[in-house]
Amino acid sequence: MAIRLSGMISGMDTDAMIEELVSAYSKKKDNIYRDQKSLTYKQDAWKALNTKIYSLYSGTLSSLRFSTNYNKKATSISDTTKATVSAANTAADGTQELQIKSLAKSGYLTGAKLNGDYSGSTKMSELGFTGQARINVTVNGKESYIDVSDDMTFDQFTTKIKDAGLNANFDAINGRFFISSKQSGASEDFSISGNNDVANELLKNLGLYTVSTTDVSAYKSYIDAAANDSEYITNLAKTEYLNGLLAAEKKSVQDDNAAKNKTISENKANIAEKNNEISFAKSSDTAKDEALKKVSDQIDDLNTKITDKQAAIDAETDDDKKATLQKELEELQSQVTKATEQKTKYEAIKAEVGSSEVEGFDEKVATFEEGKKSEITALEDVNKAIEEEVKANNEKITTIDETMAKDIAEKETYLGSDKVDYSSAEYEAVVAKYEEKLTTAQSVVNDYNRYEELRALGNGASEEEKAELSALSNKLGLNQSELGAVRITGSDAVIYLNGAKFESSTNNFSVNGLTITANALTADNEKITITTSNDVDGIYNMVKDFFKEYNTLINEMDASYNAASAGDYKPLTEEEEGELSEAQLEKWEKKLKDASLRKDSTLNSIASLMKTAMSQGFEVNGETYTLSSFGIKTLGYFNAADNEKGAYHIDGDKDDKAVSGNEDKLRAAIANDPETFVSFFSQLSSNLYNKLNGKMSSSSLSSAYTVYNDKYMTKQYNEYKTSLSDWDEKIEKMRDKYVKQFAAMESALASLQGSQTQLSQLLGG
Repeated sequence: MAIRLSGMISGMDTDAMIEELVSAYSKKKDNIYRDQKSLTYKQDAWKALNTKIYSLYSGTLSSLRFSTNYNKKATSISDTTKATVSAANTAADGTQELQIKSLAKSGYLTGAKLNGDYSGSTKMSELGFTGQARINVTVNGKESYIDVSDDMTFDQFTTKIKDAGLNANFDAINGRFFISSKQSGASEDFSISGNNDVANELLKNLGLYTVSTTDVSAYKSYIDAAANDSEYITNLAKTEYLNGLLAAEKKSVQDDNAAKNKTISENKANIAEKNNEISFAKSSDTAKDEALKKVSDQIDDLNTKITDKQAAIDAETDDDKKATLQKELEELQSQVTKATEQKTKYEAIKAEVGSSEVEGFDEKVATFEEGKKSEITALEDVNKAIEEEVKANNEKITTIDETMAKDIAEKETYLGSDKVDYSSAEYEAVVAKYEEKLTTAQSVVNDYNRYEELRALGNGASEEEKAELSALSNKLGLNQSELGAVRITGSDAVIYLNGAKFESSTNNFSVNGLTITANALTADNEKITITTSNDVDGIYNMVKDFFKEYNTLINEMDASYNAASAGDYKPLTEEEEGELSEAQLEKWEKKLKDASLRKDSTLNSIASLMKTAMSQGFEVNGETYTLSSFGIKTLGYFNAADNEKGAYHIDGDKDDKAVSGNEDKLRAAIANDPETFVSFFSQLSSNLYNKLNGKMSSSSLSSAYTVYNDKYMTKQYNEYKTSLSDWDEKIEKMRDKYVKQFAAMESALASLQGSQTQLSQLLGG
C-alpha cells in the first residue's frame, strides 16, 4: 500500500474527509449486509423447525397411519426366573402352559492339565513329539484336518482349530487347552480325533484326547458309509483332490485379479497426479510458489523425523522394537523420495510453462494440458481393457465355485484330463489319509463298545475285566479326574408349549408370535403360565407420545409467529460487533433470532394446516368422531397459556394436572372399543401426513421434504453476496477517486506556494 501524507500543504485531514465522502456508500453496503444477516437468521430458524416437522411426518405420523401398528401385545409369565417371554403383534390372546425339559448347551472340551511350564510359544517337540500327525476336526458335520509338525507352537495349533470353525485357546496360567463350539445345539457340536495312533498319542500329550458319544457316532457313520459303498473312500479322496486342483486354479485367477486391480489403482493414482499437474500448470506464480514451499516444508519435516527415528534406532536395545522402528524409518524415507520426485516434477512444469504474467502463458499451458490429457486418455483406455479382463476372471471364479459344488464327473470334465492325475503322489496321499481314518475309527469304536460292555458289568466284573476297563478308560481319555480332560456334548433345548414339543439349538424359541427364552428347567409336573392380551398401556403411551411431540412443535410454531418485535435491534456489522462484549453480543443476537419468524406468512400457513387437519372429524361405522370423542381437546382460548392454545390435552392423563381429574375416555376406547379407536386415529394420522406431504413437495422455490422456500432464500443470499462484492468495488473506486483529487489539490497548492515564494523574493520580501 502506498504511503500518503495527508494535508501536508493544505493543512486539512484529507483522509478523514475522504472517509466521510465515501461513508454514504459504506452505509448502503452495511444495509445490504444487515439484510443478508437477517436472512441468515431466518434460514437457520427454518432449518431447525423444518427438521422437527419432518421428524413428526416421517416418524410418528408415518407409523400411526397404519392400523397394524396399533396391534400391540402385553404378555406376562408366572416364573420369570425360569423363562422370559415377549409377544409380537401376531400373538394370540389367552393363557398358555410352558414346560422346559432341557437347555441348549455348546460343546466344550476342557483339556487335561499339562505338567510343565508351557506357553503359547511352546513347540510340539517339547512334548516329545517328532515328525508329523494329522488331526481330524468335524464341526456341524463339516470335516477338516490339521497337519501338525514338531515345530508347530501351541498358538499356531489353536489358530488352526479356530480356522476349522471352533473357539480355541491355551491358558498358560492353568496349563490347559480350552476348545468350544461357536454356537449351542447338538448340530453345532464338534469332534476332534487323531487320524492314527501317532496323532491320538499327540492329542493325549496335549490333554485333548477324550472320546465322546459325538465322536463315536461320527466314526460309526464313517465306518458304515465305507462298508456300504466300496467307492466311498475313493470318492472322498477324489472330491478333496479335485477341489484342491480347483482351489489352486481359483487362487491363480484371484492372484491375477489382484495384480490387475493393483495396476488399475496405480493407473488411477497416475491419472489423479496428472490432473494435479494440469491444475498446477494453470495456477498463478504465487500459487505455484506456495505449492512448492508446501512440498519443501514437507520434505524438511520428514527429514527431521528421519533423523529422530534413526537416533531412536541407535538407542534401542530390544531387537523386536528396533525392527519395528526400522520399518517406520523406511516408510519415512519412501515418503521423502515421493515428495522429492513431486517437487522436481513441479519445478520442471513451472519452467516449461513459464510465468503467468508473461504473454504466451495460456498457450503453453494449453499445450501442456493437451499432452497430459492424451496420457490420461491412454491410461483410461488401459484401465477399461484391464477391467474387462477382471470381469472375465470374476466370471471364471464364479464358474469354479459352482464346479466345486458339483459331482466328480463334472469336476473332471471342467479341469480336463491334462490336470487330473489319479496316479499322482498327491492323490495317493489323500487316499491314504481317509484309509488311515477308517482304521482309526474302527479301532476307537471297537474300544468304546468294549468299554460300554465292561462298564455295564459294574461290581460283577472280574478283576481282569476291571483292569481292562481301566486300561480302556485311559486309552479313550475317559478318566474324568479333576485334572483330566472334560468333554461336554452340545445339546438342544427342548420345551413343551400347551403339550406340543419344540426344539431349538439355542435357548430362544419363536412360537406363534411369542418369543420365549428358557433359563432353567421346570420340575417334572411343573407348568409355567404365559398370559397374553392387548397392551392397553403400550397403545395409550404411543398416542400420548404423539401428542407430546405435536404439542411441542405447534407451541414452538405459535411462539415463533407471535414473537415480540426486535424493535430497534438491527443486525450488526463486524465493526459494530467488535464494540460489544461477548455477553452483550449474545443478548443482541438472541433478540434478533427470536424474532426471525415473527408474523411469517409461511409459518402461519403450515401451522393453520396442521391445526385444521387435527380438528377434522372422521366416520367410523356410520358415526362421525373427532378427537374430543376420545377426551382429547385443547384447553380453550381463555384457559390455555400464551402460545399453547393449539396444544391438545388427554382427559385423565395423570401427568397433566389440567385434565388429570377428568374421565379417561381414551384408555376406555383402547380397551373396550379398539376397532373404533384404531380406525379413527389411523384416518386422523393419514390425513395430517398427506397434508404435510403436499406441503413438502418440491417446487422451483423449495426442495423436497421442505415446508419453506429454501431454494428462494438461498438465491436471495447469493444475490446479497454478489451485491456486497459489487459495493466493495464501488467504494474502493470512489476512495481512489477522492485520493487522486485531493492529491492533485495538494500538488496545485504546493505549486502555488512555490510561485508565491519566488514572487516574494523578487519583490524583496
